[in-house]
Amino acid sequence: MSSERDLTKDMLDELKRNGIVASYKDYEARRERLISLNDGFGQMLDFIPDFIMIDLLKEFKCELLGSSYSNMDEFADGILNYKHGSVQQMRKIARHFFVFNPVKKEFELDKDFVGFTPAQLEKMSQWSKQELMDADINPSMTVYEIDARVRETGKRKSIRVTDEEYRMIHAYSVADDAVKNKVRELLRLQ
Repeated sequence: MSSERDLTKDMLDELKRNGIVASYKDYEARRERLISLNDGFGQMLDFIPDFIMIDLLKEFKCELLGSSYSNMDEFADGILNYKHGSVQQMRKIARHFFVFNPVKKEFELDKDFVGFTPAQLEKMSQWSKQELMDADINPSMTVYEIDARVRETGKRKSIRVTDEEYRMIHAYSVADDAVKNKVRELLRLQ
């Protein structure tokens, strides 16, 4: 699975490959669209395409944001009334689940993940798209059901252990070979 930095770089490379550059006119149009979407009925996923384009085109950010906003957190707070946590959530969702549409010249939610809520997508971002597709998840599932299903079918299967079991495992891991051999013999693990 790629790191957040690698995913951001991939998104920037996609913009460069498609000749996308920022302009003041584009910034104004995106800012106005964000303002119009923020009518109380807009959802976070509606804001992400315009927000992420403004965020990605950092080389123009200072001059585009003007003196009103010194960074993207202030911009999101001023335009959308979103605080830092929501800004980070939008970035994470965009990096993991938005794909570039070369026809529209915009990032859009991957068709395989339409219908999922921002909370579901944020939780799902810890898994690769392939692991999510293999798990046959759907938007009606809770984040916990999604997580459990991916763990059941995925490569990263896990088991839950109690605190006492963990202490025993830790004691075994630091024991010398003689003790480990006695434990194996008792448990018939040899």
